[in-house]
Amino acid sequence: MSMQTATAQLTKATKALMYQWDVTASQWDDPVSKRIEDQHITPLLESVKSAISAMETMGESVAKSINDCS
Repeated sequence: MSMQTATAQLTKATKALMYQWDVTASQWDDPVSKRIEDQHITPLLESVKSAISAMETMGESVAKSINDCS
């Protein structure tokens, strides 16, 4: 699997998660849901954003290395 493919899959999965969380949050709005969002959803999104950025950087490095070795 290429880095681009993995990045796209992670992005797609994150969008699906956020869609489902938005649907859930529209029906479930209390202190517990807020705590779950603050303690789990938000940190997860920040980690995913960092991972995607790192994956894009690695993909560019791999592509440059392949190009340099060709």
